[in-house]
Amino acid sequence: MKKIITTAAFLICLLFNYTTKAQTLKDAMQPAVKNGGFKMEGYILWCPSVIKVGDTYHMFASRWPDKYGLGGWTTYSEVVRATSKSLYGPYEFQEVVIQKRPDFWDNDRAHNPKIVKAGDTYVLYYISSANETGYAYSKSITGPWTRTDKVAMPFSNPAPLVRKDGSVYVFGRKSVDNIRIAQGYQAPSFNGNYSLVSNQYNLLPDKNQLEDPTIWWAKNQYNVVLSDFRGDATGIGKNGAQYASKDGINYTLVSKESVYTKTVTYDDGTEQTFRRRERPFVFVNDKEQVTAFFTSCLTQAKDGSEKSWIEVNPVNKYVPKEIK
Repeated sequence: MKKIITTAAFLICLLFNYTTKAQTLKDAMQPAVKNGGFKMEGYILWCPSVIKVGDTYHMFASRWPDKYGLGGWTTYSEVVRATSKSLYGPYEFQEVVIQKRPDFWDNDRAHNPKIVKAGDTYVLYYISSANETGYAYSKSITGPWTRTDKVAMPFSNPAPLVRKDGSVYVFGRKSVDNIRIAQGYQAPSFNGNYSLVSNQYNLLPDKNQLEDPTIWWAKNQYNVVLSDFRGDATGIGKNGAQYASKDGINYTLVSKESVYTKTVTYDDGTEQTFRRRERPFVFVNDKEQVTAFFTSCLTQAKDGSEKSWIEVNPVNKYVPKEIK
């Protein structure tokens, strides 16, 4: 009897330790699919965002010719669509969706797309210059797309979340005197007027800065993974950090441990450390479980030439812990 009790206590202890450690997305992340994701010869790929329509996964991403290097996004970035029957890819290029337009708010570039569905309408948020977010919408994932003629929100890196009532919450980055603060906007519908959720200077705690947020709803809270721009949260600049909020105004750091780093481990046992690994995106199923994690990964050769593609890590149905 004593042995049985001891064994049971040991198993309970193991379960407790596992539950305690499973705090961030990192704890449920699996090795990246070596032959998955999205690559295009001759192009830098950035800013992945994925939605499932029927039995097909549609990825919207930014691209531009790799001969211009990473900095080419400022002039040549356009939004493209790729598809796959598998969430993990490989994705195949289908079409150019959005390009810059002269004489409109998006005359500099089309960049940083995020795709969501609001009711029966697909909404594609994207940016042009700093602190400019607008959107295009369509009844079909293949278009045609109708674009807004003016900026919808004066911030960048939008992470949109369509609430159950059809209203929209968008978490993003505002550059103020080169300080990257977090702001939130909301609207009664995707095509309504967007207003700040709070006049609070920064929605992140302790003056933390950010880039590239991705957002999802689970455990009755807003959950965000982002690029820890200055290393305020993790101690390492541009590693991944995870936050959560009950009200969409006051965000709490989930853990000081990095959710992701610049090193990607693959399902064949190999690994690669990239010069840049940014633009995280989580894919969430209808049970509020994260099942895939996408990032943009950049290499630089000795001659200075740069290449980039989209990597994907399967995620073991991650649901975050509820914050107090």
